[in-house]
Amino acid sequence: MKQRILLFLMLIGCVSLSAENKTPAYQITGQAVEQNSGKTIPYATVTLQTDSAKTIKKISCDVSGKFTVPVNEKRKYTLILTALGYAETKVAVEVTETKTEVGKVNMAEGTVMKTVTIEAQKPLVKVDVDKITYSIEADPDSKTNNGLEMLRKVPLLAVDGDENITLNGQSNYKVLVNGKSSSMMSKNFKDVIKSLPASSIKDIEVITNPSSKYEAEGVGGIINIITVKKTLNGYNGSVSTGFDSRGSLNGSVYLTTKINKFGFSARYYGNGYKQPGSYGFSESTNLKSTEFRTSRYDYRGTSNGYSNGFSGEASYDIDSLNLISMSFWGHLGGNHSDNTSTALMNDINGARTRYYENLSNGKSTYGSVSANIDYQKTYKKPDKSLTFSYKIDANPNTSNYTNRIDSCFNYTPYSQKSVRDDLGQEHTLQVDYYDPLTKMHQIECGLKAIFRNNSNTSDQYRNDTLRVDQSNDLNYDQYIVGAYAGYVFKLKKFTAKSGLRLERTWNYGTSTSDSVVKFTNRLFNLVPYITLSYQIKPGKTVKLSYTQRLQRPGVWYLNPYVNNTNPLYISYGNPHLVSEISHSFEAGYSMFTSKFSLNTSLNASINNNSIERVSTMDSSGVTTTTYKNIGLDQNYNWNSYISYRLGSKFSIYGNGTASYSKYESRSGQSLKNEGFGFRGSLGFNVSLWKNASFNGNGGYSSPYIYLQGKSSGYSYTSLGLSQYFLKRKLSLNISVSEPFREKRKYESNSKGDGYVSHSEGYYYTRTARIGISYNFGKMDVSVKKAKRGISNDDVKSGGSSGN
Repeated sequence: MKQRILLFLMLIGCVSLSAENKTPAYQITGQAVEQNSGKTIPYATVTLQTDSAKTIKKISCDVSGKFTVPVNEKRKYTLILTALGYAETKVAVEVTETKTEVGKVNMAEGTVMKTVTIEAQKPLVKVDVDKITYSIEADPDSKTNNGLEMLRKVPLLAVDGDENITLNGQSNYKVLVNGKSSSMMSKNFKDVIKSLPASSIKDIEVITNPSSKYEAEGVGGIINIITVKKTLNGYNGSVSTGFDSRGSLNGSVYLTTKINKFGFSARYYGNGYKQPGSYGFSESTNLKSTEFRTSRYDYRGTSNGYSNGFSGEASYDIDSLNLISMSFWGHLGGNHSDNTSTALMNDINGARTRYYENLSNGKSTYGSVSANIDYQKTYKKPDKSLTFSYKIDANPNTSNYTNRIDSCFNYTPYSQKSVRDDLGQEHTLQVDYYDPLTKMHQIECGLKAIFRNNSNTSDQYRNDTLRVDQSNDLNYDQYIVGAYAGYVFKLKKFTAKSGLRLERTWNYGTSTSDSVVKFTNRLFNLVPYITLSYQIKPGKTVKLSYTQRLQRPGVWYLNPYVNNTNPLYISYGNPHLVSEISHSFEAGYSMFTSKFSLNTSLNASINNNSIERVSTMDSSGVTTTTYKNIGLDQNYNWNSYISYRLGSKFSIYGNGTASYSKYESRSGQSLKNEGFGFRGSLGFNVSLWKNASFNGNGGYSSPYIYLQGKSSGYSYTSLGLSQYFLKRKLSLNISVSEPFREKRKYESNSKGDGYVSHSEGYYYTRTARIGISYNFGKMDVSVKKAKRGISNDDVKSGGSSGN
């Protein structure tokens, strides 16, 4: 079955290169120039209308002001040319031949007001000091496409064969809706954006350098979805389902409605997944021991699980200047795993000195529930706003793991059970004020308060007896108070944007095991931000920026609970960790036309107290891992993103990063590592017959370098086919991940004080997927939300007491 799907997709790919697509039979060409000087006007917007004033096409001129508008029939048309700083210009044209040339179209500077009506044509793309805005509302394709399809048109965004979305080649971005954090979008962006009709979206903003109003955590960028704000009645929704070759299933339901001043939307999704298995080994040499000089650890395991979630949003327009909005979301999931492993140790002469088998299985659950409410006060002055917000989050997690040590040689057999129960809670209050004083001067400021509580209970039983020394209760409270202020100055082609963020943090923790450990620390951070930008020409911009970023350790980095489910590999957290502070510098250049986009930048990040994972090996061959603020990190990157669109039939995009990294330890140990790296990807999308497209994506990453070693490089590929039916309401999608490789190999090498280690793992990766989605309803609007709100993204995620 897999081979048939693969051959079918490859055949479609070959056919697509020679398929005879229906192309427009006629063209209208010309060039936009200044009326007095005759200079060309780059990237002017050209709108094509019929003689009945119906808009059927909108494009941008190229860098020299030239344009080519394809049309399907001979008739009379009207060309409308618009550009910033120029009066709207209309040209009547009648198409009678294959190619109709209108010549140079003279555009007068200034704005011409009509005596009766004003017709404004919005440009497709706008470049600001720290963001690029694409007008979905101004694109005629938004009447038929969904939100995901429109993302392919937005500069700096890319959608690969698995519908994964990247910003400037990076996947670590933040998603906002109307300037407000949305957990629903952050966790399920591609699913949610795909379910939205493009006609519900006004603009998509790509913010490449977040200002001081955002949390100081170093996100790669922000995608801000600006929705259409209309007061129409009706409803809209979608249902979808899918399955893959592993037996995994998924489904979702989405519904939104608007009745006068009240709007509401809700979504539910669920899926069950199966992981066919993984296997591998780890070998190490212990230079501190002659009895346990070498060790080998072999493992094999399988897992399966489920997840489901819900979300909803509601809003009420008190009047045209006052809005109350609220939202809620949550998810619940679980996982079950079965693993078998063996451990073998030899002495310096190669004789066996220890052996045992470890049979383990476990269950875990995880969840999150969040809700927020906002009140937004706007003014008659455009964009001026005052917003009050409150947000609450709860994150329960549990786990229950059992392992049995058996078939031992020179080792005592036993059975062990580890039970963990976590609960994280968070309350956030925030006030934001924004005022564009004049076209040259803008100010913004705000206050924020966060309270976090993390409680964890971990019990360990050895042969059904509670081990007090290995059990732990952790209670951790964190209080954060922050304030920010920002200022923007604009003068013709030059823009300066600066800001300052102040954050004060109090941490209180109590760890209880066979003894009680209390820890307290207080942090004060002043985070500056500045960006300078200059527009060389329309569509060509250079910028320089500097800022600081913070990363606070998450609870798993802090929890001192000792996990020794695998006796050879023990790990625990460090409750004395403090926030990382990094200095970030960037110099960038960007240019774009209607067909070609380029963004390239040089980045430098310097961190003098990074949180590093540190491993040591004792004389018996046991590796112990924890976390410490010992890193002296330097990272230098050259990032480039490029895309090219050949009409509406074919597009190709690629991105690449060349990097140099240097890591040192200031713990007194001689830990040091450095090296060069590279990662890149290439993708394409080609239209086949009517309402069908074929896409492909692939990439490669060189080995990843860290303080005590490096991991292996990896590559990936995917292919996909999409077909729409019933006036694009019903869609069928077929895709294959890793069509040319069944499994992926992962290697890692590390070294430390007295040991050297090498590990290899193999994971089954090839997967074929089929998905079906249906959209219904009579409305193309989304629930209205406050422009500003809460976005907490300051916690360093990851870390674990597990192996």
